[in-house]
Amino acid sequence: MNTATSRISYNTRYFSGNYGLIVAMLGVYAMLTNPLLLIALGFLVGGFAAINRFAPEPTQVGDYVVTQKSLYIGLFVIGIPLLWFSSPLSTLFWIVGASGFLIVGHAAVMEPGIESEYASVSDAV
Repeated sequence: MNTATSRISYNTRYFSGNYGLIVAMLGVYAMLTNPLLLIALGFLVGGFAAINRFAPEPTQVGDYVVTQKSLYIGLFVIGIPLLWFSSPLSTLFWIVGASGFLIVGHAAVMEPGIESEYASVSDAV
């Protein structure tokens, strides 16, 4: 257990860039395999962008005045339930679990290189 702990401690610092890339790739994979989540996020982000760009001031439509606030309320009324049905929390927990399993598994099995023995020497110089 001590060996695994020391390997995990060293390898998570040494391979941190690679581990970040693994988490990003798992995130992209999760987004591509959950099309409803992709649609919900696209709807919300696109809605914010469209409202900010095309409706900065109130617009008269017949007898009604459409404000930016009412457009945001409409966006939330449609977007939040759509986001809820796309299960973003289960996707997030899957990414955390899968990346944690891969990273801790790799860091525990991978033996540190010989340069790890001299890491404390270079700090003293």
